[in-house]
Amino acid sequence: MFNWFRKKKTPEEALEYADNMMNKGLSGMFMKGLVPKEHRDQINHSLSAAKNAQLAATGAAPLVATAVVVSIADTGKLVNFDPMVVLVLDVTETSGSSYQTTMETLVSKLQIPRPGDRIGLAHHPVNPSELIYMGLLS
Repeated sequence: MFNWFRKKKTPEEALEYADNMMNKGLSGMFMKGLVPKEHRDQINHSLSAAKNAQLAATGAAPLVATAVVVSIADTGKLVNFDPMVVLVLDVTETSGSSYQTTMETLVSKLQIPRPGDRIGLAHHPVNPSELIYMGLLS
């Protein structure tokens, strides 16, 4: 019930547990009944960003592009005290194609990119046409 005497969950298990509590079973039904859709969408977006950040931190996704940060804007949202930001990027893929794009992503409060910084990008595992933030490159 309260999980007092169980082993601690890994970060992956904790995110999966939060997703299940939010969207499945009896607790998901209560969330749909009590929490407005706008707020549920924000929670699910934050869970998705945290899963992407976790995937990037483990190095499970290969680097497919680099980008130079053109500008950065704070969204005002926090996930575990790390900020969600909107990045405007000049992207150069490993194939050689270049373009400019905008992405909203979770960044570490210890490594917030600045204009001019180079970052790594990978393909999203579920949606390969979408890129995810992998962190600053040295």
